[in-house]
Amino acid sequence: MSQTRKALAFLATLAALSPVLAQWVAPGTTFGAPSGMSYSQAMAYASVQTNTAAVRRAQGELNRINSLNRNNPSAQATARTQAQTAPQTRFRPGPQRLMVSGFVRSLSRDPATVREMTMAFNEAFKAFEAEAKRLGRPNNVAMAFTYLVGVCYMVYYGEEPSETALMNLQANTDAAFGRSAAFMALSAQDRQKLYETFVLMATLPLLGYTVAVQESDPKLLETYREIAGVALESALGVRPDRLKFTATGLELR
Repeated sequence: MSQTRKALAFLATLAALSPVLAQWVAPGTTFGAPSGMSYSQAMAYASVQTNTAAVRRAQGELNRINSLNRNNPSAQATARTQAQTAPQTRFRPGPQRLMVSGFVRSLSRDPATVREMTMAFNEAFKAFEAEAKRLGRPNNVAMAFTYLVGVCYMVYYGEEPSETALMNLQANTDAAFGRSAAFMALSAQDRQKLYETFVLMATLPLLGYTVAVQESDPKLLETYREIAGVALESALGVRPDRLKFTATGLELR
């Protein structure tokens, strides 16, 4: 069994045995975690709280923009053009990752596991960033947010959203964050932290999902499905059972 597999199994055990942190609140935040959160889920949730105000204030606006643009192809096309030509969530990255080391060490202290999971997360970043570059949206917080939502939706529902739906969500997210004074006030470094956090929160359930499918492990699959659900709730502010991707975008049911 690889160290990554061991680590994921260990986190699954924590998820099953540690429901007592359901109302845990991260230092410096003003609201608690979604109900039913376990230890490993709480750690993933905590990492996104670096700029919780920027996320929370954009959630309602994103829901509104999604609803308006879903029934207005012209408005959606305009949003996509705006996000492509004048992105509001792009940033200039620093010379190194800011969140990977701390995130991995929050999951395990075993040196071998830390090394292997660090490699796994860094490889995930390379794959994500290659795709973001292909789509013309590198170093883009809205793209990382869309990756988080798309990956966790796939893990939770077993369905992969279409590229059209995801790119529409990215455009709407760019607009929503652009209308958040809290987000627009963030420094390039804080934007990078938020960007990396979204990618990390997507990668954790994606790694677990991949291992569970490869090894036909339904218990592990269900654990990482639950973690994906928590990540969706913390990112979008609604229960995952209210979310539905159509061919063209994200809807709230």
